[in-house]
Amino acid sequence: PHTDHCVWLVICLQAYLNETNDYSILEESIAFSDTNNAQSVYQHIELSMQWLLNARDERGLSFIAQGDWCDPMNMVGYKGKGVSGWLTQALSYALQCWSDICINYKASEAAHLHQESANGINSIINTHLWAGSWYARGITDDNVTFGTQADEEGKIFLNTQSWAFLCGAPSPTQVEKIHQAIHEQLTTPYGPMLFAPAFTAMRDDIGRVTQKFPGSAENGSVYNHAGAFYATSLYAINEPDKAYDVLRKMIPNLESSDLKQRGQLPIYIPNYYRGAYYQHPRTAGKSSQLFNTGTAAWFLRNVHEQLVGLHGCKAGLLIDPKPPSHWHNFTAKKKFRGAFIELTVNSQCTEEEAAIKVNGKQLTGNILKHIEKNQTYRIEVSLS
Repeated sequence: PHTDHCVWLVICLQAYLNETNDYSILEESIAFSDTNNAQSVYQHIELSMQWLLNARDERGLSFIAQGDWCDPMNMVGYKGKGVSGWLTQALSYALQCWSDICINYKASEAAHLHQESANGINSIINTHLWAGSWYARGITDDNVTFGTQADEEGKIFLNTQSWAFLCGAPSPTQVEKIHQAIHEQLTTPYGPMLFAPAFTAMRDDIGRVTQKFPGSAENGSVYNHAGAFYATSLYAINEPDKAYDVLRKMIPNLESSDLKQRGQLPIYIPNYYRGAYYQHPRTAGKSSQLFNTGTAAWFLRNVHEQLVGLHGCKAGLLIDPKPPSHWHNFTAKKKFRGAFIELTVNSQCTEEEAAIKVNGKQLTGNILKHIEKNQTYRIEVSLS
């Protein structure tokens, strides 16, 4: 009985559409799991968004039931009253993603309604979840807000900061406060912790996440799936250096001390590294050795679409590299809608030299249109 399933439908769909431009999928007819009656994918997504909008309390905050993205947060809302700060933010973000898809699908009225709903939810987020220097993680069945300065353990959660960035809720002043709080309380040499401090004893109104050993699994580890969300959100607010740092720390480097501490070769991204950095420094950074994680897909999208800057859109290929400031040049290759893309980026140019060339000809704007299958496009980007 978790409440976040519908959020991922539209996020996954948007990733597919960005790569393929296959909007005909929205017209595919699909039956429901409990009936042979069928509706289009478009109608299914509309119903999923409406379900999420309906599954909220009188304040407009999303019910958590027995868990959201964090599976073992199972006691926050089992009585039917507790709410998830993260899911409320994720709902706003999903509505904005769906609004963008609706615009491209020529469903302008629906797009407007979904964007208006997202705007209203962002106001609700700031009214009920802003905790002074960061966003709270949720509110329990007994109306206790957690993930705030008042908590001795589980004081600050990463997900409700990164998804706040993604949904556009915080003001510039709030963004700066969140950056400072994450730097001071969550940042480690192995990546950001899921929350801190880790729980050291059972908390009945939060659930079994508090029973796991401090720094392991969801109890304050460096949980890479959440780290990938955070990197995505940093790109969204134009913080490419911070985003790159998060991605780079997911992969062990070749320094013997780092490899020894992590206990893992840099051949895959594990589910998590041990956290509780300030509570258990001796074991912090140790790899879980678990490869069952949703991190890889988010990591790949961050590299392709943000760092390298080859981002599919309705019109074609959006070219917008966001390399870290210490990268002076790089190359990349990508197959996109049946075409072959060869990218070269030079970031040591003056403003006058900044330009995008495709097969030797300067591109107007930064979207490559009319892409043909089996053709090669050599893209040269000069960044100032």
